[in-house]
Amino acid sequence: MKRYFFCVKYLLDESDPQLLAGRCVTILHGYMLRHSISNIGVSFPQWSYESLGLSIAFVGDDLAHLRTLRAQSYFQMMSDEGFFAITEVMQVPDNLQEVRFIRNQSVAKLFAGEKRRRLARAKRRAEERGDVFDPESFKSWREIERFHSVQADSKSNGQGFILHIQKENPESTLEDKLSTEFNNYGFATNVNIRGTVPDLS
Repeated sequence: MKRYFFCVKYLLDESDPQLLAGRCVTILHGYMLRHSISNIGVSFPQWSYESLGLSIAFVGDDLAHLRTLRAQSYFQMMSDEGFFAITEVMQVPDNLQEVRFIRNQSVAKLFAGEKRRRLARAKRRAEERGDVFDPESFKSWREIERFHSVQADSKSNGQGFILHIQKENPESTLEDKLSTEFNNYGFATNVNIRGTVPDLS
């Protein structure tokens, strides 16, 4: 299966990778919704434990869609102003390892505000059933692998929100098991959307 990619590098030393990645992902989100597609994935070639890195890449099996995405006005404006360096759309080299960048929505449940909302909802539901609410039984502690957060915008309601992204190395990278299906932001999910992208590092 042939796949293609282009890479956006943030040129300024003081660039905020989370902010710029969020804006790039929001552009992808709008593009995928307009064209009703789900076959463009996001990769972070310089991902590390500390940071998303100063680049983002877009990978897909449709050359025309990637070229049109690359030509979006935001990318062109940021390139013209000297903030981005953008490669041409190129074919993915053979024999690269596969990685998976996952939007993990369960990460949000670990934050205090979300815990309070879930606790209040569980209490209300218990009272509606006539049960005694035991907050101790509601506590769940889990260990979450390292993640980075990206501020994105929803095209459907215009609201900003946080995407919590994790990197995973799939156990199998056989071509017949590759998936090029991603959510509307270009990521895999924990459950049913398991798209992978080549490791461009």
